[in-house]
Amino acid sequence: MKMDEEGFRKYLKRRGKKPDVVDRNVESVKYFASFLQKERNKDLAKITKDDLDSYVFIIEEKKKSAKGALYTLMNYFHFLEDKELLAHANVLRDARTKKTRRIFPIREFLRVDQEAVKKLATIGIRNVEQMLEKGKTKKQREELAQQLDIAEESILELVKLSDITRLGYVKKKLSRLYYEAGLDSPVKVAAFEPKDLHEFFTKFVEESGWDGMVPNPSDLVSNIKNARELSKVVEE
Repeated sequence: MKMDEEGFRKYLKRRGKKPDVVDRNVESVKYFASFLQKERNKDLAKITKDDLDSYVFIIEEKKKSAKGALYTLMNYFHFLEDKELLAHANVLRDARTKKTRRIFPIREFLRVDQEAVKKLATIGIRNVEQMLEKGKTKKQREELAQQLDIAEESILELVKLSDITRLGYVKKKLSRLYYEAGLDSPVKVAAFEPKDLHEFFTKFVEESGWDGMVPNPSDLVSNIKNARELSKVVEE
């Protein structure tokens, strides 16, 4: 079985992918199909989890990252509505993302109290994971404020910005956009549908004069999906 290239391209376009991204996805799946034919003597209709494992092994044996290839295959499996292969590709990619993921430093957030950031660093609170762990409850924030002579509001702001980064691909600038637009927790984001959230941000950017672009609709789909899967960790 050959790839339904026309159908796959239309699917990617519906998801808001740009032409060059569509081309890369198609070429990546063709490359995988070539691997299946040459190395496994099979076609795209007979893919197994073992085929994915072998493909990743060969890529990484050449000292290259398999994350990009896995991402395009996830798009393809989503197009095929093959939940089993999609889930396996996601597990493989997540494992590799966690190995290379840079935990975001709170000092890189836009327009935060840098003096507060420096004081928090003196007790080992430097990144978003540490900020959430040490400031998720009101009692913890009160104790930090007293211990370090920091305004409790500054601590809460850093905690909420850290919480927003859990949406995925929301770091330095986008975290500030979410925060200033009033969407300062995954719970609030989870209440939106992608189209409504895009319209919400478009209106906010126009009315506030925000210096930046409205998030890509395809990224909002992912952010909302993640928001709905996240548990609440910050106590108001």
